[in-house]
Amino acid sequence: MKCLNCGTEVTGNFCPNCGQKASTKRFSLKRLLDREFLNGAFMLNKGLLFTLKTLFTRPGHGVREFVEGKRVRYFNAFSLLLLILALMFFLDGFSDLSLSDVLGDGDQKEIYTSFEKFMEEYPRLIFIINIPIMAFSTFIFFKKSKVNFAEHIILNTYNSSASLVLSLPFSIVFIFYDNLEKIRVYYQASPILSVAYSIWLYYQFFSTSTYKKSSLIWRSLFAILLFFLLQGISSAILIGVTRGFPQPS
Repeated sequence: MKCLNCGTEVTGNFCPNCGQKASTKRFSLKRLLDREFLNGAFMLNKGLLFTLKTLFTRPGHGVREFVEGKRVRYFNAFSLLLLILALMFFLDGFSDLSLSDVLGDGDQKEIYTSFEKFMEEYPRLIFIINIPIMAFSTFIFFKKSKVNFAEHIILNTYNSSASLVLSLPFSIVFIFYDNLEKIRVYYQASPILSVAYSIWLYYQFFSTSTYKKSSLIWRSLFAILLFFLLQGISSAILIGVTRGFPQPS
């Protein structure tokens, strides 16, 4: 057996050269639900700074390396998302502004208020739903890449983490700045950054497949548009359904 990380011959449980587990295999839905993998998501292992650096210098290439088996240097995708979410919720606690204050205007204010209330009551549910939707969207438009659905989930978990990192400056602005007009401009720029980043990530990740460069760009864009459409539908359904649920104690 050869180590997927460095190619060294492995006879034991760990690679004698880089230390990666010899049991490292291709991701599958079964493996994502494996107890050992899920337990690893709650462990702060090494590689955080390296992973963040890679996500903002060569994101698609780095995530592809992780998916293909070169994992010893990378921070677990789900660990990273949980860590950044915790930081986001921590920062939100210091801000007196709400999403409805910033973006709500007239009838829209009620919509944003309902969405915020939903996020407060079910903070994890929206992310549990969104990542499979993102994975489905990229899976549909990049079928020929032979990347399986579980690997699309890993790809889009890293994408979600990076998008949240891009929005961190806006969360900090909310704490120290109260000019609503300028905050609206800053906040509206966040989705643009996320879309541009996602296209960059997908373009690099699937660059080794058989797609032409122009095809990689438009497929990335349409995958993002499909995600926004499905996200809007699922969020509306979830908010409508959960209004009938008993309030969490």
